[in-house]
Amino acid sequence: MNRAFLIILVPAILVALGYVMVFRFLGLAPTYTRFIVGGVVFLAAAFWLWPRKSARSAKGVK
Repeated sequence: MNRAFLIILVPAILVALGYVMVFRFLGLAPTYTRFIVGGVVFLAAAFWLWPRKSARSAKGVK
């Protein structure tokens, strides 16, 4: 897995867990749907921006 991807993903997961803990401490029920949708959107954007092998090999062939 790409190191830059981990540099972004690990703090994002920690922040999400922090929000859940703060909401529980305040007595509010956090909606996990928002976190799941955010995670799916993040993974979809990462997949969309990930370089394709075919595009990389096509640039090298002239």
